[in-house]
Amino acid sequence: MKAGKILILEINNDDAQLNKQRLRSWGHEVVQYKYDQSTHYQIIAEKPDIIFLQSQGAVFYDVLKCCQDLKMNIRVKDIPLLVQISSDDYLNKRELLYLELVEDCITEPIVPAELKAKVSNWLEHAALKERLRQSHQALEESIQKVNRQRSEIDHHLTMAARIQESLIPKNIIQVPRCSFYSIFQPSGKVGGDIYDIFMLDHEHVGLYMVDVMGHGVASSMIAVALSELMVPDVSRGTPLKKEVDHPPYYEIVSPGNVIQYLNKRFSFSKYQHYFTIFYMVLNTHTGLLRYCRGAHPEPLLIRNDHTIETLNAYGTPIGFEFSQEHEEGKVQLNPGDRLLIYSDGLLELEDEKRQLIDYDEVINRVKNYQKSDTRRPLTLFFKKMADNQKSLKDDLTLVEMVWEPTE
Repeated sequence: MKAGKILILEINNDDAQLNKQRLRSWGHEVVQYKYDQSTHYQIIAEKPDIIFLQSQGAVFYDVLKCCQDLKMNIRVKDIPLLVQISSDDYLNKRELLYLELVEDCITEPIVPAELKAKVSNWLEHAALKERLRQSHQALEESIQKVNRQRSEIDHHLTMAARIQESLIPKNIIQVPRCSFYSIFQPSGKVGGDIYDIFMLDHEHVGLYMVDVMGHGVASSMIAVALSELMVPDVSRGTPLKKEVDHPPYYEIVSPGNVIQYLNKRFSFSKYQHYFTIFYMVLNTHTGLLRYCRGAHPEPLLIRNDHTIETLNAYGTPIGFEFSQEHEEGKVQLNPGDRLLIYSDGLLELEDEKRQLIDYDEVINRVKNYQKSDTRRPLTLFFKKMADNQKSLKDDLTLVEMVWEPTE
């Protein structure tokens, strides 16, 4: 039998000590007081496991009032209250239980076995309740800790997202004989979409678009590293240009070789991440475009006569050691040709029926849009689609280029 601390309250002036002696003989710690309002402070100080109300000879009104007072005290009300009551006082017993003023009644004359069993049961109940309270408290503390950690993580993710967005060009550079349009709409998560447009020399423009797998700080850090690396500055050891010993003392590295360099530099075994990439070099004088695609979605080439081609030279994601070959493509642009480069966030958009659009649907929408208005950028059409989404499932990045050589 589990021992506990029991506080006996006497309503009348009968100094009954029998129950006190019995309970002590069973190993319990027992204290006993005459009941009045000041007794509440003693109850709080004693911190008993059970309160046992001895009411023999008391009128029911006094018993009822005592129980009400105890249950109204916020620091006492949760302590199990057992009341001694006459065996033939059925109605009063029912009222006390119905009003939830007591946890149990012990009929008099008291049967020691009944008293012993009920005290044991309510001590076990009190112990279980205390363990449950402690569990709830521990759970609350754990939830608070998790919430603090989540707030900290959210703060770091927000900062990472800001860094990522800062790498996206705010103003596209002026490129001779080319017009560029772009949109970047983050999904709200820290992702790995990044792109840039830059002049490699006075007649060659370079463009890359990268999508690092997954979301989170790791993806964002790889995107930042790529942004720092893919700068056409020979003095910084860029993979885009290499030094030579004759004028102009540099050579533009072919897209295929750039992709091969990145594939070795960012191995999956080292970073546990891979990324897709599209990289192109355009001669703005001749319209000759060379490109390489590392599993990135196939850019769309919309010819001036409204026919559509895809830049589909084969290539695997960047980071896998087995991918030793990336096909380099070449295409001749004609005046007015339009190139649409995009991340796979475009294929996460939903149509008017909330169905994901697929690659064929993108082609159809491009065709329809071009037939209706060949002057407005395609990016405006897809931005309107993105604005109508409830939320973006992935970052949406689009870059549109029109080759417009002078006569």
